[in-house]
This record gives sequence, C-alpha cells and structure tokens, in this order.
Amino acid sequence: MKPRPGQGSQLAGALESAGSGLRGETSVGSTGLDQARLDQEHELQRVEAALKRLDHGRFGHCLYCGDQIGLGRLKSDPAVESCDTCEEDEPGSPGPS
Repeated sequence: MKPRPGQGSQLAGALESAGSGLRGETSVGSTGLDQARLDQEHELQRVEAALKRLDHGRFGHCLYCGDQIGLGRLKSDPAVESCDTCEEDEPGSPGPS
C-alpha cells in the first residue's frame, strides 16, 4: 500500500506516538523484569519494525503473503504485520477481531 501525499508523515507520526509512550520506565518488581515490561518491549519492537517497513516502502503489506492489509485493520493497529487471511492461518491465533 503506497501512502498518499502527506499520509506517510501521518502514519509515521502515529507510529512514533505509539512508540514514545513505550520507551518510558515501568515499575518492575525486585525479582527483575515482569510481564508488563516484557509486553512493553514487545510492543516497542512491533512499532519500530513498522517504522522500518514504512521507510522501505513495505508498510501496509502482509509479511506472510505480501497482500495489502486492510485500511481498517491498519487504523486499529498501525504496527500489524499480517492481513486478515494470514492471521486466521497462524497457529494459536484468535482470528480477526
């Protein structure tokens, strides 16, 4: 999916905003990293990967089949990596919401 003029900067801004809140510190227990911290790091990795796809002109395309990811799906999760069809095929996936 090729962004329309001005849309690329909007997408990058949305992804940056999503990632900026993830870079802050979270409270962790004295035992080390807790699940919330791990979840936060995973989400940051997803956002950074989406920004790389945007830079390389591959944003909006499924990593598995190469088809375009639906606009509604991208609006709900700009860092999504798969189309509806491939998400349904992934083992353990809850399927499209």
